Amino acid sequence: MELHELVRAIVTGNLLAARQWVADAKRLRMRWGECAQPKGLTDRELAIAAGLAELLADRAGVSPPQWTRSVGPQAELVVLDPGLEAMPRSFARARVDGPEPLRKRNLIALPDFLDVA
Repeated sequence: MELHELVRAIVTGNLLAARQWVADAKRLRMRWGECAQPKGLTDRELAIAAGLAELLADRAGVSPPQWTRSVGPQAELVVLDPGLEAMPRSFARARVDGPEPLRKRNLIALPDFLDVA
């Protein structure tokens, strides 16, 4: 499993595929601390990858990969959940209560983004 696959699913708005990727990673006990930095991504995609790696590592109770520390925020908001902007209260909640690894990179998603059982 490669992190760039998850990033591509999110960038294209395919959250069903993204959730399945996260569920598969959980089932396979992906080692988030050892997750390699994806290559060939735009700055925006790399910010998404770093935010996701930190988020999923935190949810797994492990330290995130070292490379995520060098990836900063995006200049403009990036909404990761298609249609979120059309829901003013949910959008406002995401901006305030969304996952910190995403918010610090100017990535907007609800608190339970990609949270799978």
